[in-house]
Amino acid sequence: MSCEALNFERLKDEELILLSTEDELNILELFESVISSSPEPDVEEKSQRFTDGLIGLAPGKSLADQTFSRSTWSALNRISSRIPHRHYAQDVLVVTVRRLSEVEGWQDLPEVWIAMRESWNLSPTCDPKTKDEREFTEEEWLNLNSFAARLYNRAGVGSFASFSVYQISDGLEGEREGDDQASPETRLRVACEWVIQSGLRLMRESLLNAFADPLEKLERRYSNPYSIGPLFTGWRGFSLERWGFWKRRLVELREDKGYGDSTYEMVVDAVEAMTTIEKVIAQRFYVE
Repeated sequence: MSCEALNFERLKDEELILLSTEDELNILELFESVISSSPEPDVEEKSQRFTDGLIGLAPGKSLADQTFSRSTWSALNRISSRIPHRHYAQDVLVVTVRRLSEVEGWQDLPEVWIAMRESWNLSPTCDPKTKDEREFTEEEWLNLNSFAARLYNRAGVGSFASFSVYQISDGLEGEREGDDQASPETRLRVACEWVIQSGLRLMRESLLNAFADPLEKLERRYSNPYSIGPLFTGWRGFSLERWGFWKRRLVELREDKGYGDSTYEMVVDAVEAMTTIEKVIAQRFYVE
């Protein structure tokens, strides 16, 4: 777990305007003060301080104000994109969101899905011909997905299921050779990060066949966020069949020498995460 100093200067660039409201800038300032309050990676203490500070900033100390609600989640998304995916501050954000979900006036995390969906419109893995100067860099995109995956797995944000299956499909269910889409290696790393950070939740959804529909495979690839990629011939949504395909694909990619060391390490970690989860599930069904 990394404790390196964080750099948020890009978010303060007055020309890019990545944080567009005073509330968003205030939230960034609050987060920086919390993280820099001590050199210790104390997730619980710092998340509590950040939670208390956010509640104090909110009108009426709740998210009833839609403008402040949207600013809160937009700011957290941008902040997470500047935190390396193995940095302890990612956990500070996730624990903060979990704490907020238990506070009166913040339950159900209003606007959280909408803000995340808006961030998805700024992915660097989309058509390179439609670049936006506010677009996330590839490293920021990985970091943001790490945040979203942690929220999905640990904070119980159920509405993020579509993000998970879409990103894993995007990274694992297409051909690497001749891939003419943008950023193929980043898409693979993002898929691995979803498996690593939310594997247990993914297994649960797979056991329940969540959002599965055999008719979906007859439709176009991008007609639904739970759709399938060209290499997978099963149903859309989650299933053990699809879980197994993802793992086999990762094992195949683990032997590929066409990408960097950091990507290789993520592929290895993803395979290990899936194997560990399978063993845990199997042990629960053990009968002497």
